[in-house]
Amino acid sequence: MDEYKLARFCELKTQQKKLEEELESLRQEIIAAYPADVQFHLQDYTLKLIYQDKKHYNDQLLLEAIPDPELWKVLLKADPSKISALIKTHILSEKLLEGTYVTTRTPFLYVNPNPVIQN
Repeated sequence: MDEYKLARFCELKTQQKKLEEELESLRQEIIAAYPADVQFHLQDYTLKLIYQDKKHYNDQLLLEAIPDPELWKVLLKADPSKISALIKTHILSEKLLEGTYVTTRTPFLYVNPNPVIQN
């Protein structure tokens, strides 16, 4: 094993960790500054921040709320995508599931350079 390569690898991993920590800190500051969806251009960059509500179901509460044991077998566990599909097809109702989940807001932050337009 080349000692230089190992030392360089460790050096880069340390730099990577510092960069990731700084990126996360900046990300949190940007998210804190914009509590709602936003998109705007700032000099050479476009910032887009989108909040998405996600439901996290409680298996036990869901089992108690769904009257049909055969339907529960289809789910096996609280799978939000399957539950959403059952709601969209009117097999389950939102009202039936009230109280079986908690909702969290998840921010998605996108920062991209604006394309350079050449004349």
